[in-house]
Amino acid sequence: MIKFRAYSQDQGLALPPYLDELIEERHLVRVVNQVVDELDIKLLSKPFKASTHQLGGSPPYHPGMMLKVIIYSYAGGIRSCRDIAKLLRENINYMWLSGMQQPDFRTINRYRSVYFKDILEEIFTSVIQLLLENKLVEYKTVFVDGTKISADANKHKIIWGKNVQRYKNQLLKRTRGLFKEIDALNEEEDNRYGSLDLPECGEQSDLSSEDLHSVADSLSEVLSCDGKKSRIETDKQLRKASRQLKKDAEKLAKYEEQERQLGDRNSYSKTDPDATAMWMKNDELRAGYNVQVMSENGFIIGASVSQNANDGTSFIPLMEEMDSSLLPEPDEIVADAGYGHEEVYEYLENRSIDSYIKYPSYHAEKSRESKYRFHYSRFTYDIISDVFICPLGRQLYFIEEGEARNKSGFVVHQRKYQCSACSDCPYKSQCTNSAVGRTLTVNMNLRRHQQKARDNLEGVYGESLRKRRGYEIETVFGDWKHNLKFQRFQLRGLDKVRAELFFHSLAYNMRKIMKAWKSFYPDFYRFFKHIYRLMTQKLASMILLFPNFNKSSIYV
Repeated sequence: MIKFRAYSQDQGLALPPYLDELIEERHLVRVVNQVVDELDIKLLSKPFKASTHQLGGSPPYHPGMMLKVIIYSYAGGIRSCRDIAKLLRENINYMWLSGMQQPDFRTINRYRSVYFKDILEEIFTSVIQLLLENKLVEYKTVFVDGTKISADANKHKIIWGKNVQRYKNQLLKRTRGLFKEIDALNEEEDNRYGSLDLPECGEQSDLSSEDLHSVADSLSEVLSCDGKKSRIETDKQLRKASRQLKKDAEKLAKYEEQERQLGDRNSYSKTDPDATAMWMKNDELRAGYNVQVMSENGFIIGASVSQNANDGTSFIPLMEEMDSSLLPEPDEIVADAGYGHEEVYEYLENRSIDSYIKYPSYHAEKSRESKYRFHYSRFTYDIISDVFICPLGRQLYFIEEGEARNKSGFVVHQRKYQCSACSDCPYKSQCTNSAVGRTLTVNMNLRRHQQKARDNLEGVYGESLRKRRGYEIETVFGDWKHNLKFQRFQLRGLDKVRAELFFHSLAYNMRKIMKAWKSFYPDFYRFFKHIYRLMTQKLASMILLFPNFNKSSIYV
């Protein structure tokens, strides 16, 4: 007969075990606990109002404990408040972290989305300061990239700006026709109705929902006859027009509210109005946010959420958020071609930050494919004659100069050049479809920045940075999306989404800190902590086993 080890579920323990003993020495939960303990309690207490006396009810849970629990759960890919509440009752790591306290899922969600919402950026900055003190980051060479994360919104409930404008124009066109009809009826029965004060109804007039409500109310007043409806045909037509105006006023008010929600965006979601329709990595169009991340040595040192899908437009707000947090300014920034805009280059140059940023046509310039033979980068510029020369030696002469302004207000200066000798060129069909000849619209300042970027990127040092960019910044998104399944925000609204992003960033940094354990837990610190725990347990066992033991005879 096979013998097995003795097994009894009713076996008691002479001394209950410490939860601390059941947790590995080098466990992520200890890192989270240690880092949060080093934060300023005044910062964590900001969302709570101090009172001189208790007015009833239980005091709130300690913000440090709640922050530890939420960050640790995010580091393990657990974002559901119900799941976190369940783990607080069942998981030893959570029990130890919370001191055996068991807040319910509503309380956890309130701390996550309300109490911590406005201080998470400061908490994140404080953790970055700890990384700086321990020499884990230096703000020397940082890497920037963005990714799209879906919002907690229905993909079929998206409001498009073009549709709003089209429906609004159709309504205004119908309303102008109705105004003309009312005006004609008013002229026929001027003695009866008096002068109706109709707003301007020209094609360029800007009518509002208040204007329509005002006209409808005026019509109701002139048609009132001691509470009885008149049977005159003109009255019937005006009454019908008044009802239509009230309906149109309600629709116009809805379109005005949609325009207010849109702002300068092209779309938004009904479920989460702060989210914008964007193309995700799987080529699916969904309401979402553009997440910008800045990293160094594998740590996230900056993060922001943008409603704009363009990375280049979202870069300067990311830098300004770092300025507001009083973090150091990086020496070098490495990014992909999505950031290669004149505004970005100019911004970094003004701040004396070296940029190793590609631009959209960088790879086309290097390509030897025939389709790029007449790419504008193949045209050389003669600065003395102020002409561009095509690959076949024909010249393009300056014809005009102008400027344009982008959405952020940045002014772009452009010069236009045109070739007048394209008619007999055998490669004209490959170069241009214009009847007047090939035309180039050139931004001279951008060309200067692009040349500087080429010089930086093609050097030995630049090539090494380009190779590092992939595993320095793309690792963050790969870990989020594939390991932790963070492909969709759980909270709604820009402020709450930003808070959730900082929770993910803090959790990611905690996991990275665990790899640099010695920087936070020196060997001598672990040794004395272990000795202290053994002596404390020894003292407790002697007290329990020998009730008459003189406790004053032991000194720890």
